[in-house]
Amino acid sequence: MRLISSLSLVIISIFTVAQAKNTSLLSGLKQDILKNEKKTNELNSDNLEKSWINSVVGSFSYNSSDSSGRRRESNTLSVYINQPIFKSGGIYYAIKYADANRDFLRISTKLTEQGEIKTVLASLYSLKKLDLQIQKQNYMIDNAKIDIIRKKEQYQSGFLDSSYLNQAILSQSSLQRALLDMKSSRLELVRTLKSYSDVDINSVTLPHFTLINRSEFLDKSLLLKQKNSEITKNNYLKKMTISSYLPTVTLNAGYYNTHDFGNNKYTSFGLSVSMPIFDINRGRSIEIKRLEYLKSKLELQDSYKAESENFDLALKKIKLLKEKITLAKEDVKLYDSLLQSTKDSYKAGEKTIYDVDTLKNSKNTMALDVKIFKTDIELSLLNLYAKMNGKI
Repeated sequence: MRLISSLSLVIISIFTVAQAKNTSLLSGLKQDILKNEKKTNELNSDNLEKSWINSVVGSFSYNSSDSSGRRRESNTLSVYINQPIFKSGGIYYAIKYADANRDFLRISTKLTEQGEIKTVLASLYSLKKLDLQIQKQNYMIDNAKIDIIRKKEQYQSGFLDSSYLNQAILSQSSLQRALLDMKSSRLELVRTLKSYSDVDINSVTLPHFTLINRSEFLDKSLLLKQKNSEITKNNYLKKMTISSYLPTVTLNAGYYNTHDFGNNKYTSFGLSVSMPIFDINRGRSIEIKRLEYLKSKLELQDSYKAESENFDLALKKIKLLKEKITLAKEDVKLYDSLLQSTKDSYKAGEKTIYDVDTLKNSKNTMALDVKIFKTDIELSLLNLYAKMNGKI
């Protein structure tokens, strides 16, 4: 626990290549979709911010009548507005709600964007890991082939029964099938990657992630920022709902131009005050908005707890992976020593080339394990970085 506690004081400062700090890893189509979503959100937010302003209405009417042989024509041009100018704070809350909703939409789009970038990076890291595993599998198959040759010789010399040889053959077959499954998984990964990105798999440079502190992770968590924004939004929505049941002052103004037997022009101006006297749903409507506001505050606490647990889990995984790396490095050193002594024995005629090749392949598998575990650390850190604002 003390190790976890100390590690939690040092998690994630990122040194990432420039291309991972923006959407350049995404395909042109994905980038266009995100740009369209951002522009749509901004326009909708602008509309919402000014939704309290009513339209200026213009109208024109023409009438013609024929009574007792006398024809009469008239037309009227009018321009008028019916505009609330005071809603017991409702106008102010409407503007603030629009601003809060704008922030909420921006953060939501950012989460979508980083989620897609994470998918690209995770696919690239998984491809790297799978390629290492394929190399490792080939070394294991080479050792299995050597084992078959040895057991075949021992079987033919009468030192082993057929069951040992059969088991060696089955083991090689199992390893080869597993290799084919890995190659199939690689095809699926490439397909997923191509649906999100146009990058050249063979030339792209992957970012490198390192450890930082818990407070920075939680402070930059996009999910927590989104939840905070939702609290602000729901708070103003609650206040807007309450204000809708309070007095409203409305400006009424108009210009009228009527042509009948003469030309009659006039303007009108007035103020009116209104307020709902009775609304059967008033109490429930306000209570619903209050509960939605309370729910968003509870969700923030729940998300904070979940993000903290995700952080701790990532640290524990990284700790275990580092222990695996240490063990694999020790195995590499051990195999290196055994390989050197076996080479000397081979030169002296005491060992066969199969002994040398078997140890060499085993050493190589351990060296690849080190690289595989390091890639797993990068994937664990990527899961955290994708949640942080401005990190990928």
